[in-house]
Amino acid sequence: MFRQLTQAMFGATTLSARVMAKAIAVPVDTALWAHHTTNRKPPTWHSRNEVVLVSPFALLRDFSAGDDDVVPTLLFPPLAGHASCIIDKRGQSQVQLCIKTGLTKLYSFDWLSCTKAAKDTTEADRLDFITRAADLIAGPGGKVNIVGNCQGGWEAVLWAALHPERVNTLIVAGAPIDTSAGNGPAQKLMPILIPRGNMALYKAMVKANGGIVPGINLVMGFIAMHPVTHVAEHLKVYAHVHDREYLDHFGDFYDWYFYPVNLPGKLYLWAVEHLFVRNEMFKGELEVAGQAVSLRSITCPVFLLGGEEDDITPWQQVRNMQDAVGSSQVRWYLAPGGHIGLFIGRQSQAEYWTPILAQVRELSRPGGDLDGAEQILRARAVAGDEWATRRLAGLLEESGDLDGAEQVLRVRADAGDAATELAGLLEERGEPDGT
Repeated sequence: MFRQLTQAMFGATTLSARVMAKAIAVPVDTALWAHHTTNRKPPTWHSRNEVVLVSPFALLRDFSAGDDDVVPTLLFPPLAGHASCIIDKRGQSQVQLCIKTGLTKLYSFDWLSCTKAAKDTTEADRLDFITRAADLIAGPGGKVNIVGNCQGGWEAVLWAALHPERVNTLIVAGAPIDTSAGNGPAQKLMPILIPRGNMALYKAMVKANGGIVPGINLVMGFIAMHPVTHVAEHLKVYAHVHDREYLDHFGDFYDWYFYPVNLPGKLYLWAVEHLFVRNEMFKGELEVAGQAVSLRSITCPVFLLGGEEDDITPWQQVRNMQDAVGSSQVRWYLAPGGHIGLFIGRQSQAEYWTPILAQVRELSRPGGDLDGAEQILRARAVAGDEWATRRLAGLLEESGDLDGAEQVLRVRADAGDAATELAGLLEERGEPDGT
């Protein structure tokens, strides 16, 4: 690792020397370089939209582009100190990709920078706003497709677990679900910053800032993970000071990257303690506003996407969710590249997001079917998955195939796993003695 860091620093120093040598000879280009690398402006959403719901901590934006008979889709942008509009980056827009795929009833949250008035926002407050949003776009009790990105992903999963009957499909990309998995920087720093679960340092930071977590703190933390990369990206601009396309791409990204969004302190401390230190949601130990959260309650089709080189959310944290949910239709994808590229990278969008969204589109039409839950459950049951066996038996019983349900349960009952369920089924059929 030391050798890699040394090589990276040497490369950045060499590039810096070349830039400075040219700067001495071409002062006009130097002025242009300085302008484009320091002149930052607030980031913007690039797709046309309308704000249809407002709260002190979030907006709901409507990007809908048609009246097709399709289930509405609700995007959860990242929530980690940056503006939400990263999912609508010009030329690499997740918003536009959804619409082009046919998910034309499209909405997205826009997480607002925390003010003093919103510093005491709780997760219960946010979940209530999400429910109001779902009611607005799908009608009370109606179903929605959920797309959870990064830190917005765990909240999407949390809401889906509490309202499983309202989720048509669930996409989770680069989201910390099993926060103990992988070997990223967060796992390495946890014992240092939160020794034996002691949150004193985090609480002091929130208190020192009046109950708010400054977004700039998070941004600087991300930069500290890859400082050489950011220096090199800014130095490379010198060679492109007359390339409008390059400058627009650079400007769009860093307008977003260097625009910090503050977080509510109470919510931040709750998430760090319960999700990252204790990993309660993945373990099935989380409660929110008196409600138990169980990932097993999620039974809709689930699509999981991780980044092979993602060191912010190691891909294992996403993948491990496939064994924690109750869905019989879970598909896991591992895309090349890092964290941000997972959401807006051209390769990731073309090779992974496009086919995933196409499947969501198919499942969002009346009568849409992915593979057939029975087929998938049966394969998992044969492999010895006890939960899949019970779920398959329940599905067969619901469809009226009591013989099939009995047969499935008998196989597991022989192993001592499903004897109680088999006895109950036989009793319902009037065969209490099992004959």
